[in-house]
Amino acid sequence: MRKEFVNLYKDNPNSLYNVLRHLYLMKRQDVSIGFNLYNQLTEKINKSELDKKIFIKYHKELIYSKNGNDHVFNNLYKDEVSILTIKYAYILINTNKNYSSFFNVISMFGNEYFICDFINQDYFWINDIKILV
Repeated sequence: MRKEFVNLYKDNPNSLYNVLRHLYLMKRQDVSIGFNLYNQLTEKINKSELDKKIFIKYHKELIYSKNGNDHVFNNLYKDEVSILTIKYAYILINTNKNYSSFFNVISMFGNEYFICDFINQDYFWINDIKILV
C-alpha cells in the first residue's frame, strides 16, 4: 500500500478491505476503472529485487525451495506447505495453515503490506499478526 493509505486506513482496515474486495469482485467490463483505483492505492512491487532477497535469505534452509516464480516452504515439523508467488501488483500466498511462515518473511520488508483472504473474508496488516496459542 502507498504510505498515505497506510496512514489513512491503519485504524480502519475494514474500510480498506471492503474497497479491495469490491475490486476483487468487479465485473470484467469495469476492470479498467478498478485497475486505476488499485494503482492509486498501491505501490508497484519490485518483483526481481524482492524475489532475489527472499532466495538469498532462505536458499540454504532445508524447508525452502524455489520452483520457477514460486518460493516454497515445506516444513514437515509444522505440517506446513506454503507457496509464495510475487507479481508486480501483489503477492499471493497459498498455504495449508492459518499462519504461513511467509508472513514473517514479508514483514521483514516493511509494514505497509495488507493481507486479504477474500474467500474466508479475513484481513489484517502484516505487522498486526497475533497468534493465539
